[in-house]
Amino acid sequence: MSNSSSDMPAGPWLMVLGMHRSGTSAVTGALGALGFNTSHPDDRVDWPESNPEHWESVSLSVYDDNLLSDLGGSWEAPPDFPLNWEINAKVRRAPDPVPLVRRAYPDPGPLVWKDPRLCFLLPYWKRFLPKPLAAVLVWRSPLAVAISLQKRDGMHLADGIALWERYNRSALDHLVGLDTYVCNYEDILADPSKAVISIAHWLRSLPQFVDYSSQWSHENAAATIIEEPRSRPDDDNQLLLAQHQELIGRLTALEGGHRPLGVTPLKRESGWTTALLEARGVSRTREFQTQLKNTQLQLDRLHESTSWRMTKPLRSLMYLIKKPGL
Repeated sequence: MSNSSSDMPAGPWLMVLGMHRSGTSAVTGALGALGFNTSHPDDRVDWPESNPEHWESVSLSVYDDNLLSDLGGSWEAPPDFPLNWEINAKVRRAPDPVPLVRRAYPDPGPLVWKDPRLCFLLPYWKRFLPKPLAAVLVWRSPLAVAISLQKRDGMHLADGIALWERYNRSALDHLVGLDTYVCNYEDILADPSKAVISIAHWLRSLPQFVDYSSQWSHENAAATIIEEPRSRPDDDNQLLLAQHQELIGRLTALEGGHRPLGVTPLKRESGWTTALLEARGVSRTREFQTQLKNTQLQLDRLHESTSWRMTKPLRSLMYLIKKPGL
């Protein structure tokens, strides 16, 4: 498999990272309304979940799920990542992702790619994505994330908090050296316009986006976010360990733009998180691998179906109608 980025969409690229249920979909939708290309409708499938739109490329999400599966884990039971895992033999045998990326992002210009799995898999994708890269890291109260996962998946609150810790720790590790904007989802909901203007102002400071920024619409972007009161639960302190509190403090201190993001010193992952996710991995990974194979089969059948081909012009038309400036 080639590790050349020459055939990848040139972008420039903006990635949105964050734990699941942390507001990454809302932020990605806002960036799309601002003026960034999101994944094409032909490569977006509505997941049977609470979000009206996830703004994820289904092909790239399945590809990342397969990478996690090859490493012995899943999004909800992250594997142990060995040293230099991104270049080990099993990972290097993964299919070439470039055709999938080109199908997901066929249009020229700045693009935004959101996938929570990038919190773990960013080292792999750095081999393919054209430089320079920039990222937005979205974080949310750990208990709010855990409650959302419990409502959607029936996940125990303790497991949700453990996943929150590992995802955010991993994101901070892998974003070191990249231009990164860190934001809190509860604050975005409290004042969408202020949040969008702040992110856009920072993006304009990056040379790769300057030539495009005159077309950006703050109003369109802010309008996609439903303004709500701050939703941070008041009883976080009763459920969180010192390591969780430390991570919250670091994320809070990092809010804003960084050129680039530096090293974030943290104590080791809590033993509580390590034990919970290890046990979860044993019980969930095999089941998830079966679900993943079924999802891939359904995706292949969908792309081959007559109805999918016949409705492609309509989906493409709706995509053009929704694009800013058209």
